[in-house]
Amino acid sequence: MSGPRSLINFCSPLQLKNKAVKKLKNFFLPSRLDNKSDDLPSHLKKIIPLASKEFLEWLVGFTDAEGNFSILPQRNWTSVGLRFTIEVHVDDIDILYKIKEKLDIGNVVITKTRSSARFYVEKFEDINSVIIPIFKQYPLQTTKYLDFANFLDAAFIKLNSSGIYNGRMLNNKFSDTDLLKLKKLKEAMNSGRLIIKSQEENFLKNKVIINKWWLLGFIEGEGTFGYKHLVPYFQIAQNQKNLFVLQAIEEYLINTLKLPKGKEVIKYSLNQGTGVYSMVIYTVDINFHYIVPFFESMTFFSRKGEDYLYWVIVVIIHKLGYFYLPDGKKIALLISSATNKFRYTTSLTKTELPSDESISKLLAQTPPFDLSSGRSHFELVREFTIAKGGRKGFSVYIYELNEQTPSAKYIELKGSPFSTYGDGHEAIGLKRGSRVIGRYIDTGKNFKNKFLFRSIPLDKE
Repeated sequence: MSGPRSLINFCSPLQLKNKAVKKLKNFFLPSRLDNKSDDLPSHLKKIIPLASKEFLEWLVGFTDAEGNFSILPQRNWTSVGLRFTIEVHVDDIDILYKIKEKLDIGNVVITKTRSSARFYVEKFEDINSVIIPIFKQYPLQTTKYLDFANFLDAAFIKLNSSGIYNGRMLNNKFSDTDLLKLKKLKEAMNSGRLIIKSQEENFLKNKVIINKWWLLGFIEGEGTFGYKHLVPYFQIAQNQKNLFVLQAIEEYLINTLKLPKGKEVIKYSLNQGTGVYSMVIYTVDINFHYIVPFFESMTFFSRKGEDYLYWVIVVIIHKLGYFYLPDGKKIALLISSATNKFRYTTSLTKTELPSDESISKLLAQTPPFDLSSGRSHFELVREFTIAKGGRKGFSVYIYELNEQTPSAKYIELKGSPFSTYGDGHEAIGLKRGSRVIGRYIDTGKNFKNKFLFRSIPLDKE
């Protein structure tokens, strides 16, 4: 193909996503956030010259999600060590090497039995001169702040019980009182902290301050760019003791991004079994016009960025209506089946991501939805769905799972193909205006483990 590069000529998913965003950015994705770089405070610049303020804020957010502060008894409590740890899936080990490189301390190891990798710092001189100053300058926002406070107290006891020679600590000589304090500090942190006292909770709520780089780090640990019925959503999950953090994040997003207010914008759900709250944004319009521009103003440090860039493609596919074309739905299905937990080598389900060429060809087509009308995504989908349910020309083939004859997995439903979605819905006992066929058609997924919907017959695949 001669002339200017087209959407079909991308050589990487990142370029593909950036091109797709750029195609829409001037009109649909205005720049909402400043991305200036701020210098480190002078005392941190001296000890961590390779790190930026943004990176350290990100690191604190990532630590709030994946980090741990530990007090380690040694030689039957005759000595005590301290350890700072960040643990991730072994496939994400590169981010640990990046952290080690930036801080210029610590070690990275693989735990094969857990398929995980850990960055850890145990050398007290490094903990005292690097780790502690970082978290004092940029405070943790979750209840992990309380663990750090115990960790800090333990470091103070350890420091005051030791001599220092040429900048190095001599052996600790703990008094019985010090050892008792250390034991109590250890028992009251991490999994040992069973209850958050009311005064502690009030303190944490009053001190929480969200900024975008902390939030990015936190999301790279606790966020999800996921899909429900192939519709993209953005989610952050936390134990119920950190509900106040989710609420602070919500307030930050509303105030910073000027999100529309309303119950339908950000939703909460509680898993009663695990005690985990999820804060979720399901709306395509909100994700497209607000959440995507927010993340486009930053750079991901971890492989979560890969989940994000494919998620953006699915957001665009939905927003412009490509999802309602067979190829668009197929691409969304492949992406949802190959990202997030499915991208790990430990996943039992393996699906190939769609090719750059297939995505490029889809985006090169005229968008099914006319965004210049100013109507919401919900209105455009509703109009499109009603048209499929009420006019000729929107055929749907419906197949029923065949449990009687293994050689024939599906049997075509009597009356199929149906000329409208409404007719198809009625044939399986649903209301004509249902959105079931629109959600399931060409996804390869069965509705109620029974019905398969296709825009073309199975024998023409």
